[in-house]
Amino acid sequence: MASKLEKDVESLQKDIERFRTHLGDALSDVGSASHDKVLETRDRLRAAMEGFEGRAAKELGRANEALQEQGEKALNASREVVISRPLTTVLVSFGVGVMTAFLLDRHKG
Repeated sequence: MASKLEKDVESLQKDIERFRTHLGDALSDVGSASHDKVLETRDRLRAAMEGFEGRAAKELGRANEALQEQGEKALNASREVVISRPLTTVLVSFGVGVMTAFLLDRHKG
């Protein structure tokens, strides 16, 4: 009976060793697949970021051009008002200065 028990134990030990080997191989395969997935995801994220940066740069360029155009229009409009009504412009500027001085003086005290 001891010999049958020894054979069973030996058989179990061999089965456990094969299980360990198969488990190690499976974990190695999973690790490789995970590493490959991480690399693939990293590459896709990098490509998406580059695409986003390109689109953002284009949109910023367009916004910059639009702002410059609006600024030039506003500047030209103010110049036209100053040229067409110089006395009114001086009086309005003086009035705004007096009001600002009054408000700042009042804020101090």
